[in-house]
Amino acid sequence: MAPSHNIDSGRPVRLGVIGAGLVGAKHATIAAGLPGCRLVGIADPNPAARQLAENLAVGFYEDYQAMISAEKLDGVVIATPTERHVDVGIVCAEKGLHLMVEKPIASDVKAARALIDCAKRRQVQILVGHHRRFNPLVETAREVVQSGKIGRLVAVSVLWTLLKPTDYFNVEWRRKPGGGPVLINMIHDVDNLRYICGEIQNIYAEVSSTARGFEVEDTACVTLRFRNGALGTIITSDCAPSRWSYEATTGENPDYFRTHEDCYLFFGTEGSLAFPTMKHVHYASPSTAGWLQPLQTEEITVQQQDPLVRQIDHFCAVIRGDEVPRTSGEDALRTLSVIRAVLDSGDSGKPIVLNFGDDIPLRRIS
Repeated sequence: MAPSHNIDSGRPVRLGVIGAGLVGAKHATIAAGLPGCRLVGIADPNPAARQLAENLAVGFYEDYQAMISAEKLDGVVIATPTERHVDVGIVCAEKGLHLMVEKPIASDVKAARALIDCAKRRQVQILVGHHRRFNPLVETAREVVQSGKIGRLVAVSVLWTLLKPTDYFNVEWRRKPGGGPVLINMIHDVDNLRYICGEIQNIYAEVSSTARGFEVEDTACVTLRFRNGALGTIITSDCAPSRWSYEATTGENPDYFRTHEDCYLFFGTEGSLAFPTMKHVHYASPSTAGWLQPLQTEEITVQQQDPLVRQIDHFCAVIRGDEVPRTSGEDALRTLSVIRAVLDSGDSGKPIVLNFGDDIPLRRIS
């Protein structure tokens, strides 16, 4: 039987986690300890995941369908490999379960649309795991840019440059198309840009695999035009020792070496913002603005919180009906469409116009 969409506020939201790899294990651990939430099961075909379930004192299932049949669930967290997101999500949605799906929502636009349509038909919510939207640094940058504190946005520059170790590529799919930094890493930066700056309209990309010689790209350079007229650039490379990447600069993931640099720069007509140091650069008075005048730098204070914890808490609120998904299926589909356009432009050598309609079509500029 499908769960009720009106959950008694006096009981915790009951969640199951499907896929207990690195990310799924984090979600499970958070859900098990979060007030207002109860983790009731973990499903993973790898028997090694049984130990995690035992540690968290929840049921373990090698078959996720056995879990959603045996347990009384309100929602599931789907942290399987990307190519399984849609078929697993559709089975769960047909059972009436709300979905939190790891990013990207799917491998391609058509598959993502099938999952979204199923969820709509079954009247269940989809939250897609673009967890950086829950980082207070990203939230503050969005507020600064969209409030007009730096004037009208004219440009943004993004760097994601680091060195993935040699043994990272011992896994074959990471050397193949789709396993590179555009789909795996740049998608985070694209989603941040859409969330902070608005919709992306035009894309031109150059990609290269010359550093390692794999089938998959190791470096990409993208030029963007936002719908509001602002321009942007993204340089992404996983073969360059560097101090400039989201992971290294924000400290969001403590496993990465921390550099305390900036990876995003937002430029407006009345000031600029460096991220994640949150340095707001501006003139003291508009009447004395100009390149010969001294600039002031104000550091905006941001209280750090774990975005993964906040995301699971938000998912529970979505299930209760108290909040709407911060990253809905439709929203995540647009981020995926931008990334697919980057890869398409890189393959074709041509710019692409994004036309976000019901079917998210892409059109090349000939």
